[in-house]
Amino acid sequence: MARKPRIHFTGAVYHVTLTGLDQQTIFKNVADRRAWESLIEEGAQRFGHTLHAYCWAKDHVQMAIQVGEAPLSKVMQNLSFRYTRYFNKQHQREGALFQGRYKAILIDPDDYLNDLVRFIHNNPLRNTNAKSADTAKWTSHQAYLLADKQPAWLTTSTVLDTFGKTDKASRKAFARFVDAGKDEGERQDLTRGTDGGRLLGGAKFMKKALKPVKPTPRLMTLNQLVKQVCKFESIKEAALKSESRARHESRIRQTITYLAMELEVASLTAMAERFNRDLTTMSRNQRYFRDRLNDDAELQKHVKKLERQLRANAG
Repeated sequence: MARKPRIHFTGAVYHVTLTGLDQQTIFKNVADRRAWESLIEEGAQRFGHTLHAYCWAKDHVQMAIQVGEAPLSKVMQNLSFRYTRYFNKQHQREGALFQGRYKAILIDPDDYLNDLVRFIHNNPLRNTNAKSADTAKWTSHQAYLLADKQPAWLTTSTVLDTFGKTDKASRKAFARFVDAGKDEGERQDLTRGTDGGRLLGGAKFMKKALKPVKPTPRLMTLNQLVKQVCKFESIKEAALKSESRARHESRIRQTITYLAMELEVASLTAMAERFNRDLTTMSRNQRYFRDRLNDDAELQKHVKKLERQLRANAG
């Protein structure tokens, strides 16, 4: 049976779990977790999401993520791909690091966010010999107790504001709330949800979440995108369709493909057909291009300038 698609809307909150392949270690040391957090920060800046809670366990991660306009799939694909690349290089290994696709349950934050944050903060008590959330390492609990421990990509106010009128009172009440749940064990509702494991909320929330969303009109057509980029780059499209493997044409071809996918103008398959290229080769080249984009400041600047121009012309 086909897997049901993720449910996405701006502001949606998910309980996300990502596990190491065959429960293998995904963090071997402090440097690994810091590298992971660096990618979390970069992703938040790029995709406009935030975290309400996290736990970086040795063989898995748990997060309460609230997305912006970018869907969770894009957030997680970017994060898992880039971290796997880092981890494999750092520890001289190859192959997959994570156990298939991440697990995500869309929750009603009004009813379940506080419970979910507590559940995540108490995760070390269920999986290690930690005695309490405030002594456990690598969760967001300390950021909830102490303001100076809060990273920019984590928000605590949504939850803390429900526990008191002053900062001091809300943090103390939150600490008591988390401690009171230290013996609750596995919460089947928070880990399995309903509707095939996709949702957790009341009937009103589920009806709203499952309501068909009108598709967003495309920013422009593929023809318009290709024409504008070719004009910007002072090149004719025919040169991009040729058999030549010249670096300049290849870079422009990959830039157009990247922008077409990021702006949801066309799929990779459509771009392969457009440029008379093998789909597997296009996919591999696009991965190389995205890797370079992450590391090359000049290329980032160039592509962002192109994207701004495309959006301005579309408006």
